[in-house]
Amino acid sequence: MSSRPRPLNPSTESVSLLARWQRSLSARLARPQPLFLSAEGVQASGDKAQAQAQAFADWCRLHAGQAADITVSAKLLHELVCEPGLPLGDEAQLQAYARQLFGHYFGAPAKSWPLATWRVAAGEGSAEQCGAVALHGAAAAQLQELAASHQVHLTRVQPAWAPVLRRVAAEQPEWLRAPAAALAWVEGQVLTWLQLQNGQLQSLRQLRLAATTHAALGETLAELSAALSASTGTALPSTVLVCGYGLDADAPAPHWPGLRVLGRLGAKAPEAGCFEEGASAVKTSLPRPDFLGSRLPRSPLAWPLAGLGGLALLAGFWFASHSQQDLKQAQERQQALSAEAAQLRGAPAPKMAAPVARSSTKANDAEALRSAAEVQALLLQPWQAVLSNVEQAGASATSAAPGNAGVEGLSWLALDYNAGRQELRLEGLASDKLLALQMVDRLSAAPGWQGVMLSRFQTGEQGLQGQRFELNAKLRPAALQVDLPPKAASEAPKP
Repeated sequence: MSSRPRPLNPSTESVSLLARWQRSLSARLARPQPLFLSAEGVQASGDKAQAQAQAFADWCRLHAGQAADITVSAKLLHELVCEPGLPLGDEAQLQAYARQLFGHYFGAPAKSWPLATWRVAAGEGSAEQCGAVALHGAAAAQLQELAASHQVHLTRVQPAWAPVLRRVAAEQPEWLRAPAAALAWVEGQVLTWLQLQNGQLQSLRQLRLAATTHAALGETLAELSAALSASTGTALPSTVLVCGYGLDADAPAPHWPGLRVLGRLGAKAPEAGCFEEGASAVKTSLPRPDFLGSRLPRSPLAWPLAGLGGLALLAGFWFASHSQQDLKQAQERQQALSAEAAQLRGAPAPKMAAPVARSSTKANDAEALRSAAEVQALLLQPWQAVLSNVEQAGASATSAAPGNAGVEGLSWLALDYNAGRQELRLEGLASDKLLALQMVDRLSAAPGWQGVMLSRFQTGEQGLQGQRFELNAKLRPAALQVDLPPKAASEAPKP
């Protein structure tokens, strides 16, 4: 006996999509939990530190709908500091150069490792410094994919030396301002040596100790400190700070002339709070590498406009549900009055009243389902990309009228979007017709915008300054991007 596959229930699919959307939203609003990623897995850092590490996939499964701030152990990193003067002004050039060198030293698989680049502006007597950090290891291969599959929001993925350097700089301002200073971050047998000059990072090296002992670390630090003193032309400086974990726990507290040890080097894991910058952190030019990429600042109007659109959709859904209830009540009253009138006349009530009522109820239910599906489709639209594109296109338009060059002359009156047909209508005021045409050209060249055209252009009504225009476009939500591509040379405004 063959069994037919059961059809999917649309209401069940809607509930599942709504639940995933709620978890994603709660993850972006949740406070990120600090995690430390090592070769053994991840473990909580800070006040909620745990003894044993666990696989990142297991952590995501247990913390679905939450956020995480990951700090990566130096044992999973390879460092690169570029020579000053190389033509690496563009981010793409820096990443291509780093992948080429990592592939040369570690083989072809290294070219696909995740990269976190950093750049320090030139200071007094020092050139611009830039570099890259490569993340390797099976535990870190698919961090973003695992997080996305469980609706876990990653706020930051950074190498361990970066937050340690910023925290030490905030707690030791005199050390940061020294003409020559250094920070040694040790993780067992791996030592990260950072050399600074007047608060600017000048050198970053990764070395391997002969053993995980205080004696082996002391010998390596003595060589590095002597080289630092020789390069600065002074005696052994007292501005070398040492911190970390993973050395022999039974050894007595070391006494190294000219060096200061922060915390316990014999701990099994990073001490609580060593990766937190704290409220006293100051804004410095220290590197901030992030494997998630550099973050562009959001438009200040993006979230307010998105919230306003969400409130409008919720209000429309609320009015639609109340209208449906009023309609049902009116139909019930009509049937009751019809039955009462039939009894007064002595005639039987109409037999077709019940079927008509059932047919009307089915039609109302179908209309309610269509309304709910349309509201859900509107909520799933990438409003951040749509509103950001419109704002950027309007801001880049400049007037060619005499005396209006460089003046923004666009004002928006209305926005209407049909999720079923994926059609967008914008209505606004322009001080010059060229502004509206420039915006049409700008949006036509943007990914995900099709059929952008002016459907109306007329003089504004009484009380409105400028010329009223209406713009229609068809969107492809999957292809939309938050930032518009740069304007071509032919699109630049003529003086």
